Amino acid sequence: MLIAGLLCSNVVVLGLSAYSLVQSRQQYQLRAEALTQNTANALDQSVSGSIEKIELALRTVGDELQRQLAAGKGIDELAMNAFLLRQERRLPEVEAFRVANADGRVILGKGVSKREVASWADRDYFIYLRQHADPAVQISKPRMGRVAKQYIVGFALRYNYPDGRFAGVVSAPISLDHFTRLLSRYDVGAQGAISLRDTELGLITRAPLILDQPAGQIGNTLVSPEFRRLVESGVPADTFHTPASGDGFDRFVTFRRLARAPMYAIVGVASAEALADWYDEVYKTSFMAGGFLLLSLILGGVLLRQLARNDSKQRLLAEREAQLSSLVEAVPDAIIFKDGGGRWLVANNVCLRIFGLADKPWQGRTDAELGISALNACQRSDEEAWASGSPLQRSEEWLDYVDGRRIDIDVTKVPLFDGEGRRQAMLVVGRDISERKRNEAELEQHRRHLEELVAQRTAALLETEAKATHILNSSAAGLYGIDDAGCITFINSAACATLGYEPADVIGQSAHTLFHHHRPDGSPYPAEACPSYSALHLGQKIRVDNEVYWHADGHAVPVIYATHPMFLNDRVSGAVTSFVDVSEQRAATQAREKALAAAENLARVRSEFLANMSHEIRTPLHGVLGFAQIGFRNFDNSEKAREAFAKILASGQRLLGVINDVLDFSKIEAGKLGIEQATVTLSEVLGHAVELVRDRAEAKGIDLRLEVADDFPRYCVSDPLRMGQVLLNLLSNAVKFTESGSVRLTASLDADELVFRVIDTGIGMNNEQLAELFTPFQQADASASRRFGGTGLGLAISKRILELMNGSVSVHSQLAIGTTVEVRLPYVASSFVAPSLPLPALTDETKPLAGLSFLIAEDDLINRMVIEDNLLEDGARVVMAVNGREAVERIVQDGRDAYDIVLMDIQMPEMDGYEATRRILELAPDLPIIAQTAHAFNEERDKCLAAGMVDHVAKPIRIEDLIRVVRQYVQPK
Repeated sequence: MLIAGLLCSNVVVLGLSAYSLVQSRQQYQLRAEALTQNTANALDQSVSGSIEKIELALRTVGDELQRQLAAGKGIDELAMNAFLLRQERRLPEVEAFRVANADGRVILGKGVSKREVASWADRDYFIYLRQHADPAVQISKPRMGRVAKQYIVGFALRYNYPDGRFAGVVSAPISLDHFTRLLSRYDVGAQGAISLRDTELGLITRAPLILDQPAGQIGNTLVSPEFRRLVESGVPADTFHTPASGDGFDRFVTFRRLARAPMYAIVGVASAEALADWYDEVYKTSFMAGGFLLLSLILGGVLLRQLARNDSKQRLLAEREAQLSSLVEAVPDAIIFKDGGGRWLVANNVCLRIFGLADKPWQGRTDAELGISALNACQRSDEEAWASGSPLQRSEEWLDYVDGRRIDIDVTKVPLFDGEGRRQAMLVVGRDISERKRNEAELEQHRRHLEELVAQRTAALLETEAKATHILNSSAAGLYGIDDAGCITFINSAACATLGYEPADVIGQSAHTLFHHHRPDGSPYPAEACPSYSALHLGQKIRVDNEVYWHADGHAVPVIYATHPMFLNDRVSGAVTSFVDVSEQRAATQAREKALAAAENLARVRSEFLANMSHEIRTPLHGVLGFAQIGFRNFDNSEKAREAFAKILASGQRLLGVINDVLDFSKIEAGKLGIEQATVTLSEVLGHAVELVRDRAEAKGIDLRLEVADDFPRYCVSDPLRMGQVLLNLLSNAVKFTESGSVRLTASLDADELVFRVIDTGIGMNNEQLAELFTPFQQADASASRRFGGTGLGLAISKRILELMNGSVSVHSQLAIGTTVEVRLPYVASSFVAPSLPLPALTDETKPLAGLSFLIAEDDLINRMVIEDNLLEDGARVVMAVNGREAVERIVQDGRDAYDIVLMDIQMPEMDGYEATRRILELAPDLPIIAQTAHAFNEERDKCLAAGMVDHVAKPIRIEDLIRVVRQYVQPK
């Protein structure tokens, strides 16, 4: 009996130790699994939250691009780059926001260079977005960025033209380092691992990094078979144990498909680390059980050797029983040890108290004998445990007492068999879980009650909202509300009808961006300048009656609106705006204004035509005169070449005078052309007019002669420029329409009149042609216009100039014989002898612009070459820009103190001189800017000064005049 008791005690100790270790391992494993599950959930929330912000920013950028395209002016690159930079500052995890056009060329964003073109045309996401009008953000697999030059995960969104066509792609790449840092925030032990993989199980990143191993390479698919099998089954999340992860570690793993991205978050805790404390517990328990077993063996041996000494044997047995009893009683759970027949051998006080056997005999009796079956004890469960052959079975059972009480028990049964498979013993461990069950029931009751309350509150809110919606939609005025960020929270049907939107199109959108984005004149309306935003931020009511809202189809709707802020807890939580359409009231006023504008526009047409002609003629003329000046100043070895350059200069200046006279045609029409009264050297006027057409006459083999009567005076009082202009026009026409023979200019004095005759042997004219000769924009023969060219203004201008000079012109002509044009001007004698005009000379200073730094904005290549050479010759430093935008970028790049003065052309592509001036002055308010323009009108000069320029020079520019103007504002260094 003593040996049997000793054996039973060892079996109980070993069984309890095994049970305790199994239970403990389950707890450690559950704790490790809970850690991986919580970490995976947190990682999902962190990554998904980051992605949600990125998607919102992408849609904001896409909306801004589509808004600019809808405005019809294209994309403002400077403003858009600044907009992208603001988005980047809000989202530091984004490497950069970049934009590509419909061809795939990257045009906007950090690191984008016009000299080094990057293209996304071959990227999968670009091809997909170009072929599919998919509004969703596309998330790509890790790749090496062509602009970022590092591994990134790409987020891309399509943006469209107003008609829905594909306009390009907005991209927000995120460096893999950002995701690595997110993963590194979570502690999963030294041998644990957290990773992100795409839907094809390719590695995106992991922590810790193991770049020197295959399992750590980006894109690898080395995963455990258990993980691959679960993913292929379609399970979105699960927890499992794998003995061999991709990097070879035994781990407890939880994976979860992310809510907002095609990625899996995988969190693994190393089994060795998760069960480290359990292994320590195993060692300790094994040591104790082994010690107990060893002690039992020793004691058993002693007992066998001292069978004769019964007293000692009984004492030792009592000690064993006491130890076993202490061990059993130390366990807080109910413990029963039965023999193979189901008879109770050992039970602790917890068990006896549960079954009410504390003061009753129980040892050696079965469940039926103890009356436990009457309490719904699971006697059949014992049989199932024996029959199963399983080493451990666990179930939840209960006991119903006679007094109505009920307890729930978590029961673990461990059947023991001998070597031949016969029933030997049954260890039963039960834990009272009644309190846990009651708590679970109470929680379920609270949950149901909470659901009922939520349902009641929801119904009440829906009823209130229905009433408010009915009131809003019954109003004839437009009504909408915005939150504290300016986004629309509600809108009534009258507002939707006026603005052309559906409620679903506007809820959640910025009211200002949607229909208040431009002023009535079409200029952009910054949100910070909007009165509604002022009312929102300052908490003040406002009323505005001179602005417009913009209909969904793009037309302006004149409105009167009032905004009333709403308060919550003493702070502004939003605002309500009411408005009415006043289009009909303003239609009559606009009709009157349009009629007046049309009349004024008719008056501008002729002047604009002349201004454009001035630009088209002066620009190439500037090149001619500029190169002439360069040759004149630098070619000093040949007197003949110097004389030729002098003629070019003189001719160019004369041609400039003629052009100015042509531009004065509008002044003639308005009666505003003035005639100068100055001393005229007649020989110079005549000789110069003849010399200007000599090359053309000689090229055609025409005999060109000047014949001056002996009594013709040398000087008179008149307008030399107008006189020369008339004679040059007549000689030019004569040479143009004469194929062979001669052209003569005669000058004589007839009483008190100067008489000039231009006689040619040209094609001649008939009477019908003579009748139209002096009509503006008309020529005698349309075929002659096609053959010889010309505008038909020359003779009309000459006739009107002669009339202003109190002179006259007459024409005699015969077809195929020739034409004689006679000009008569009053002769006013003069005793003053005018000196001959010297050739243009350089300033006495060798380098009058020495040390000055010029920034030149000029789109014409020839003009850039002329002005650069002249300024360099005079000692200046020169930087060239081909348009206004490039000039602004040079100021930004080189700094506000890099230049002493700016020469700014007016008509340039991309950005004109007015806009460039305004932007430069914002950067460098004290930098003097001088306009250089081909328009010679005072109106042009006034516009330049109004734009902030300090002075104005007209093309073609004489370098002496430019030096004089420049030195009014800066001095050479």
